Formats: sequence, C-alpha cells, structure tokens
Amino acid sequence: MARKGILLLAMAAAILSACSLGGAGDGKRDRVPLPENVVSMAVLDREGVVLREHLEGDILRRLLQGMKSAPSSYIGDPEQSGEPYGLVVRGAKQTRTFDIQDMGRTNSLDVSAKLYAALPGEERGRAWELSTEWMQLLLDPAAEKAEAELFATVEEDSDSVILTANRDIDAESVREAIQGSLLIRSDAASSAKPEYKLTDSRRIVVRFPDLPKGTQIQLRLDEVKSKEGERFSVRSSQGDGKVTVRQGRAWSGLRWVDTDGQTVYEHGFDAAALIQIARDSAVEDRAVLIYNRDGTVYRLFPESRDIHDVTVQGWGDPEAKGYSDDGVGSLYSFPDATEAGFYVAQGLKTVYYVNPSNDTKRSIYDSESSIYGMAVSPDGRHIAVLADSESNLGPIADLTIVDAQGETGSTFPQAAYVGHSEGWHLIYPVEWIDADTVAVPLFGTPEFPSSRGKALFHYRQGLLSKEEAPVLPEAALALLQSELGEAAAAQIVCTLPDPNDEQARDYVVSLSGIGSYLVGLDDGKVTRLGAGEPIMWTSDRQIVVWDSTEGKSVSVVGLE
Repeated sequence: MARKGILLLAMAAAILSACSLGGAGDGKRDRVPLPENVVSMAVLDREGVVLREHLEGDILRRLLQGMKSAPSSYIGDPEQSGEPYGLVVRGAKQTRTFDIQDMGRTNSLDVSAKLYAALPGEERGRAWELSTEWMQLLLDPAAEKAEAELFATVEEDSDSVILTANRDIDAESVREAIQGSLLIRSDAASSAKPEYKLTDSRRIVVRFPDLPKGTQIQLRLDEVKSKEGERFSVRSSQGDGKVTVRQGRAWSGLRWVDTDGQTVYEHGFDAAALIQIARDSAVEDRAVLIYNRDGTVYRLFPESRDIHDVTVQGWGDPEAKGYSDDGVGSLYSFPDATEAGFYVAQGLKTVYYVNPSNDTKRSIYDSESSIYGMAVSPDGRHIAVLADSESNLGPIADLTIVDAQGETGSTFPQAAYVGHSEGWHLIYPVEWIDADTVAVPLFGTPEFPSSRGKALFHYRQGLLSKEEAPVLPEAALALLQSELGEAAAAQIVCTLPDPNDEQARDYVVSLSGIGSYLVGLDDGKVTRLGAGEPIMWTSDRQIVVWDSTEGKSVSVVGLE
C-alpha cells in the first residue's frame, strides 16, 4: 500500500459546499459509509504517504466498531482544522477514502477529531466525531500499553492548556493539581478561574478566560492521575513539567520598550534561534545578527530599525555542516566599509570571504577545531577566531588572529572561557573594541565576584587587561529584591546600565528563567520589559528586548 500523492483534501469542494448549509449534525443517526467485509485500513499523512496499515485482527475490529458508533457532527463555516490525515478503508469489493482532522492538540472545545466523507451524487460532505482513544489506536496501537502519559499543549491565542493522555483522565485530579500549583504573575489580577471542557475521556481543555493584559500563569500537572489511579508522566509542548500560559496572542520577537515599560516598536522573529550583538564602530551602532532555525540570517540595526536578509546561499551539502547546539551552522561578521565584502564561518570550521557584488566566496582559513566565535576588525584587515582549545567542545577557547588573506598572525591559547560541560557546542561572543583590540568572554570564572567579565587582547601584543561585567549597585539590587524577593540576586544573568545616563540611575537586568526588568533609582520602580534577555539600549533610551508570549527562547550572544 505504498501509495503516494493521494490528496488528503480531495473532498474540499464538498466540504466547502456543506459549510453554507451547516453540514450534518441535525439529530439524525447518520452512519459512516463503510465498505462491506473490510480487510484493511491505512492512515496516510498530509503528503499521501502511508503511516500505518491495519489488517485483519483485534485492532482493525476496534477501529471499525469506533467508526460504526461515531456520532454525526457538523461542518463549520469556517471549519476548524487540526492535523490532517487520510484514511483508506478497503473492503472485499470496494475501497472508500476518508479525511480526518485530528483536533487533539488544538483548542477545539467540542470535538477531539473529525472524520469526513463525500459520497457520489451528494452536494455536500458529511462529518462524524471521533475520540482521542480512537485516534491513538489508529496512529499507534502500542501507546495504550505504554506507561501512563499526559501531554500538555499550550495554545497561547486562546489562553488554554490542552491535555491529552493514553489513559482515561481523572478530571477531578486535574482540577486539584491546577488549584494546588497555580501561580499568577500580574499587576492587574490576583486570581484566575480556569474553565474545564472534556471532549472525551482522554482529552480536557483548560481555559483561562478574561485574563488581564500581561498576565502570566504557571501550573504543574505532576499530580494528575488516570481513572485507574495511575499517576501520569507529564510532557509539555514547552519542554518541561512546568506549564506557562501567557495572556494574549502568540508572538515572539524583539520589542523596543521605553523607560515607562511601554512598547514603542516591535518586530516579530518567530523562527529566531540565536541573536548575536556586534559593534559597527564607524556608525557607533551595534548591529544585531539574527540566526533563524531555517538557516536564514538577518542583520538588524536597532537605532534605525533597518533590517536586511544577508543569508548566503549555495554552500553545498547541508549534512556536511557543523552546527552549534542552537542549530546555527554559520557565523557572519561585517567590517565597517559598506561597499566591502564580509566573512562567514561556514559549518563552524572554515572562514570564507564573501563578495556580494559578484556573488563569490573565497576560503581563507580552516580551523583545526570547532569554531565558537568569529569577528572581523572594523577596518576589515583582521579576523578574530575563537575555537575549541582541546577539541572536546569544552569551555576553553583559543584566540587566533588571521589577516584578510587567511595568514595566521597571532594565536593566544586559552584566551576565553564560558562555563559549560564538555560536548556542548555553544556560540561565544567576540568583539573588536577598535581596529587593534579584541574582547573575548570570561563567563563562569572565579576571577570576578559576578562570575562574568571579558579579556581584552591586542591583536599582536596579546593580553591587555581583564574587566568585570557591569553589576547592579547596592541601592538598585535592594530595590529589585524588594519587588521580586531576596532570591532575585542569585538569578541575575547580566546587567546593562544605560550608556547614555552619566548619573547611572537606570539598569536593565536579565533574571534566569524569569525575564528582563528595568530598575530605576530615580523613580524607585522595577518595570518588567519582556520574557527574554535584553539586547541593548538605544541612543533615545529605549531598551531592545527579546519577548515571547508563547514561551520561545533564544540564545543571546554579546559582551556587556
């Protein structure tokens, strides 16, 4: 049955014609039109590829029984969609094709899945309801014999959490688990009343209606049980057992926020994986490079808000590339001269000079070990490369300076350090302070009380100095703790003082797992800026910060 090319929406015209008429579901019993003496049933993905075929046996019998007892449903206008599948049911003398929309992980409040059919001679299609258990049996019969598992899907647009399980869910245990763990972060709400909708015994939609703007809710589901009393192993679409619901539409990207906490401008970057901050000294601006999960790279100037797609195509076999743990396979760096070319560390191994005027690439340097960071000097004469010191993807990196032709000028062993376990390919910040001086990170070392600093190297002479990163003054730290608790001090990841404020009265801090805050000593206020790390201050005293209403995070690479 290795059939391809079957159109899963073959009945689209019939379904659309039904939309204006309201579809089925008029109270009459409308049985699924199955062929006689069914011998097999196959489920297909949206491309028409067979995912699984069920032949004669208990599984096929149970699937057929579920279809025979499926209640009639309606076809909406518009009809809600989920994950589409095709279904081919083969009888002794006839084969019939159906469409399925699996709504199990959508915010559908009245049905878990739908089956569609369009029969010859009928002007409109028909629809039936299917259960979560039936869909699980169709897609993976072994799931019901595996350990009890509960999957939580966060649907940000409707402020909902959708729970699906491979056992019947004890609904009361869901209510008790949420009531016992609910944590609300909001300036406008002290409580939230969840609504529970059971579409079948294995699926529950938990909604939080009418949340005030900016509200964030956290809950845990570890105590949820099946009706047989088994405690579920909990998985979440957010990647951990803690479930977070953020009020409002699903959105991820950069916001420009003023010192009152108001968003002045925003730009969505839904696919961003890593944000690299680089200095362009000729224009006294810090350009931002945004590396996306699909391999595209954007160059953003936060002051002007100009953005350009700088992705270089045609690198050959993508499987041969090296990738960081963020999924980044290339690092880009630009000199000051706008008419000049730029450099790309392709596959995190080879540095190329790219000339966009004639669309050429020239290999200039091959690193013996994996590249952690790369930056070209403002005048374009030298490239600084940070590479794994011990070829074990450990925390220590060597600094190598090569010229524009790829000739090695200087090598400074063990120049940089970012604390992490072996085997993690992280991207390190490396920045030229001027045409002669390059800065590299010293993160997680005991050399500084804050464990965060940088080392400055002259490209020929070597180490010049080591500097600790900015830290909150005592008054600002006390203000932060008064608002967020004593534990906030231990959660500070980085601190960005306003570079345009000579009196040093405003500080932006990033708190691990919590977000970014502005601490203002003049007004005595602590203002939340966003869910992610701060990127930079602009010259007009706006803060560019990563924010996501759907819990997406990015790695931010830069030196304070």
